[in-house]
Amino acid sequence: MVQMDEELLRRREMHEEFERERFSKETVEKEKTQSIFDGTILINMVPVTFTERTFLEDKVAIWMPEDFTELSPREIAISYPLGNKPDKVYADSCLDLATGYTYTQHEVPEEYIGDFPKVVRIALERMGPKVRILSEDMRRTERHTISSIEMISHTITEAVYNLMYFASLEGRVLMGFINFNYQNMERYQSIAQEMLASFRFTDEKEQDCVQPSNQSGGEIL
Repeated sequence: MVQMDEELLRRREMHEEFERERFSKETVEKEKTQSIFDGTILINMVPVTFTERTFLEDKVAIWMPEDFTELSPREIAISYPLGNKPDKVYADSCLDLATGYTYTQHEVPEEYIGDFPKVVRIALERMGPKVRILSEDMRRTERHTISSIEMISHTITEAVYNLMYFASLEGRVLMGFINFNYQNMERYQSIAQEMLASFRFTDEKEQDCVQPSNQSGGEIL
């Protein structure tokens, strides 16, 4: 019995040591040198394969983990109990990471998409809760404009990193997002930024993905 207790204790100590190593600064810094465009990377020592996936009748595409599946309407309702539920959410049970979109009925011409983060700022100011804006960005391709806003918001129980992006698809606003728990920001932020950089319209040739330029610094609303 004593020998069994000692074995259980040894295994628990080994597991705790492994968990510390997974989230250590050294591990995170080493993993951040990898790119999702390499295909398979390590996220806290877990191999994750990324691939491009199309949606909205194959009109747009974004890179995401290969194991991500589409959440059911019930799962989305549980994940977003306060309303503002997205149309689609993709995630899995292993990663603290989700992506998705809402294809709105708002008609906004291509030339005004670059100003859309300003509209989001106004909406956040009216909502009340504190939101820390980390950056705003915009990139133009041959035919399209994609703007984005990077922020940290607060729910009842936790802080959430949210990278939202906006585009005009057939004259209507497409609002996409990539989010995760703020406590994982050190490892996940660069992944989210690369996912955003991978977003494209399929009516254009695939271009080299460029990291967001992070034009605006942090601001608390």
